[in-house]
Amino acid sequence: MVDESQEDIQSYIDDVFELISEQPDNTVTRKDLEQEFQKFMEYGVPLAHAKQTLLKKYTDAPSIPTSTERILIDDLETNQYNVTLLGRILSINPKEITARGETKTIFYGLLGDESGTINFTAWHDFKLKKGDVIYIANAYTKEWQGTPQLNFGEKARVEIKKETDVTVIQQEPQEYPVKDFRAGLGAVIATVQIMELNKRIVNVSGTEKTVFSGILADETGKAQFTAWHDFNLAEGDVIKITGGYIKSWKGIPQFTFDEKATVKKLQKKTLVTNEDTTQTFLLHELVEKRGALDVRVSGTIIDIREGSGQVQRCPTCNRVLFNGECSIHGAVEGIDDLRLKLVIDDGTGTVNCTLGRQATEHLLQITMEQWKQKDTENLIKTLYGHRLICRGNALGDQFGTTLIAREAQFNDYNVVQQSDQLLQELEDIA
Repeated sequence: MVDESQEDIQSYIDDVFELISEQPDNTVTRKDLEQEFQKFMEYGVPLAHAKQTLLKKYTDAPSIPTSTERILIDDLETNQYNVTLLGRILSINPKEITARGETKTIFYGLLGDESGTINFTAWHDFKLKKGDVIYIANAYTKEWQGTPQLNFGEKARVEIKKETDVTVIQQEPQEYPVKDFRAGLGAVIATVQIMELNKRIVNVSGTEKTVFSGILADETGKAQFTAWHDFNLAEGDVIKITGGYIKSWKGIPQFTFDEKATVKKLQKKTLVTNEDTTQTFLLHELVEKRGALDVRVSGTIIDIREGSGQVQRCPTCNRVLFNGECSIHGAVEGIDDLRLKLVIDDGTGTVNCTLGRQATEHLLQITMEQWKQKDTENLIKTLYGHRLICRGNALGDQFGTTLIAREAQFNDYNVVQQSDQLLQELEDIA
């Protein structure tokens, strides 16, 4: 039988591992954490302090509040732990993910109390449904697009309460252009065009349900959407949606609506084209926005990060291997791949920019087989100082903003031409 102190250690390790597993490019294993906890125990460090230290080390989290008093949603901040809340489930939807090599179902939605609303993710099936009033203990928050998002895992305590225990603010519907979509917006009205539409079957509490998802857009930009009801939509439809809400994934807006929403098809045959909706940003604007779908930026390469060049990926989950091992699936036979991890600057801001194999080969006019035969270290160094135009999706998290570029091309200045143009402008002024 395991003694109580060992059970406590395993519980703390579970909590830390659950949190750091969500970090991008995480390579920390549970065994690593067990070894680190053991060192703390040998020096008599309290478990709570050990947990806080490791969370800060691997997730860049600040000090951890330990109050168990109920907190209002409007008072929540990012990176809070041991959070206690009372609220009503305004929406809840399942989602299948792969975590630690296993497929599991998580639940996401919107929670409200008398002060406001917040997006949440439940990493365990608490058998919750829309309309439930719940008491939650031992939850935690993370930052998404500059705002807190609530999370509760298997260690959280969730109780169903009476309908009269909480009052939810009733939001008046408000119309937003797509460029202003941000996490936490509820009662959204949007006039958009369906650019892409997909259908899939999901299992909700043992019942199969059809879900529709894809890309919608207006004149200001694009966003991903999920419809939990069959509104008989088709690609190209121009529609007005009343009663949706916004959550986000790594800063990219996700517009969600269900049977409670009103969807009206408009007579207008077209609203936008795919090219119309590609937004151009200065880099400081993209950093402030945190993330966006289908954007175009330009900037000068000021750094080339470690991990650029030829890499090997896991054949199961596509993660990059380190020393021949996947952080999820262990030792595997890797698949060759090519990538560039750049830092670009346009004078207003700086972002990370990642180019996959296709974009890298197109930019450098070189195949991966040719890459293997060249002095790749010197080839990479020649990229410094060049100016790029990149197009792709921007993802934002606690580590900054990263553009995943599907297209990239050089756009270097012609110094002589620029100088002549500047002199001409100065002469015209004089």
